Amino acid sequence: MRCCQSDPAQWPGEAALALLAPKAEEATKLFNEKKYEEAEALALAVLDAAPNQRIALRVLFEIRNAQKRGKAADTLGARLAGLPGNAAQRAQANGHYAQYLIGQARYEVAIPFAAEVLKATPRAAQAHHVMGVAFTETGALEAGERHYRKAAALSPVEDGMVLGNLAWNLKQQGRLTEALALYEKALALRPDNMRGTGGKAQVLFALGERAAAETLLDEAVARWPDDKMLRLLRVMADLAQDRPQAVLDRLNPAEPMVPPEILARGRAYMQLGQPQEAINAIAAARNIQRERGGLSFQPEALRAQIERDKAYFTGDRLRPLPKAGPGAFMPVFLLGFPRAGSSLLEQLLAQLPQFAAGDELAPVSRLIDAIPGMLGNQPYPEALDNVLVGDAAQVPDRLRALYEAPRGALARPGVRFITDRAPGNVWHLGLIKLLYPEAPIIHVLRHPYDLVLANAAQDRKLETNAHAGLPALARYFDMQAQMLKHYRGQLTLRYLPVRYEELVRDPDGEVRKILAFIGADTDLPGGFGLNNGAVPEPWPAHFALRRPVHANAAGRYQAYQQALPKLFSEVAAILDPWVRELGYEEPTP
Repeated sequence: MRCCQSDPAQWPGEAALALLAPKAEEATKLFNEKKYEEAEALALAVLDAAPNQRIALRVLFEIRNAQKRGKAADTLGARLAGLPGNAAQRAQANGHYAQYLIGQARYEVAIPFAAEVLKATPRAAQAHHVMGVAFTETGALEAGERHYRKAAALSPVEDGMVLGNLAWNLKQQGRLTEALALYEKALALRPDNMRGTGGKAQVLFALGERAAAETLLDEAVARWPDDKMLRLLRVMADLAQDRPQAVLDRLNPAEPMVPPEILARGRAYMQLGQPQEAINAIAAARNIQRERGGLSFQPEALRAQIERDKAYFTGDRLRPLPKAGPGAFMPVFLLGFPRAGSSLLEQLLAQLPQFAAGDELAPVSRLIDAIPGMLGNQPYPEALDNVLVGDAAQVPDRLRALYEAPRGALARPGVRFITDRAPGNVWHLGLIKLLYPEAPIIHVLRHPYDLVLANAAQDRKLETNAHAGLPALARYFDMQAQMLKHYRGQLTLRYLPVRYEELVRDPDGEVRKILAFIGADTDLPGGFGLNNGAVPEPWPAHFALRRPVHANAAGRYQAYQQALPKLFSEVAAILDPWVRELGYEEPTP
């Protein structure tokens, strides 16, 4: 963009900009009349003379956005947000760009721009609403809730959209009863809120009111037949209840489908035991994501951090560092590659009175952002050396308190253990050792071939874009396994491996073994393996999928290997050494 290649020092002053304002306004008028070519030509002419003319920049930004020219729109939006001006002008530009980023699901990037708007207009309901969205969608749920509630308080009238978004936040926190009440109120104010309708259905499903959830979704799909989100929620309800043929009937391949819908068809074929059809659907979805969205495995940044952590977190380096003292509860860290069964184990343990499910709430990784500020503004992990000096020895206790604060609602009377199954914990066992030296670490293992197969069919974004395909998943698995091997070799961990295959075969026996390892003196209730015992709120949203423990997916890879002999050829060299090291039977070539 030539308007964005200029030297700010050469920009015209306010007087010159004022002279060009009528032309910029004319460009706006043309844009609103959908005369895009004329609007673009006039905006560019203005920007050739004055690259900092706000109105013309805004017009050109809107045109590039409409044209789906993402890089150009980004450049223009950032340029607008960075222009000097009065507080109102900067707030408007930052707010517009923040909402653009949120519309693209780039929530983390949006946060600093939304923050600038909030600082300029602290009494504006919309500023708090946008901030609430950004925090909620990046996992900072408590912060998101605070801003949503502030937005609701500042709004001159009850806003159904704000209430619906607050309900979604509470749903993510596991506060399902509160969320349902808010959804009822939000939809009474805004019956046309499709996202709110979908959110309410998910809460009903999570509360066990599955028939009501399905009825609501059926009505919503009939009302908004073109809405992909609602249609996907409907088929996910079928998948959760083992109705694969219903999924295939609802998703007609003759109609255009988005990748999540195609992946849902793939999982339906998996449930039906049709390997070729399942793999075809998975491949089709990933091809679309690669071709249209540029999906590719990007491990470079993670590999660099892994090497730094391996170099720092050694036994000799960590041994002299002061550790945190006892906390309010004992976390139980549940490790496991995605789809290994850590969520199943968490569901089982949550039925026991001494346990509460922490899910992926405020993972240890979020503490890393706070460490440099506490320890001389040095980078992590090297900054941890400073805990040896003076009052900095208290930093591990302060970090432990930060970790425990969001879990306060879970620490009800009788709870001694809170599970933490955040996927990134495998990277941060060195920091975990500083905060909770005696914390139990339960590692749920599963056959590596089953893991890559199960993840290939999931509509879930993994770090480094590891979901891009089987080879990417295999390399990601290798990175996690190597990291864990390093920590186990360097640190004295309270580590217990548990096999998924044994957990689904004998849940009672495996959980008793885990309880003995943890030091939890409690009996298992009758029908424990049915996985339907009472679990008090708050409880993780994934508990909506609770069903009796079964072994249907254990060893599924064997049928795929038999039907499609070449399927695992690209990953065998990476995974077979781990198959042997983890004690699984080596796959048949």
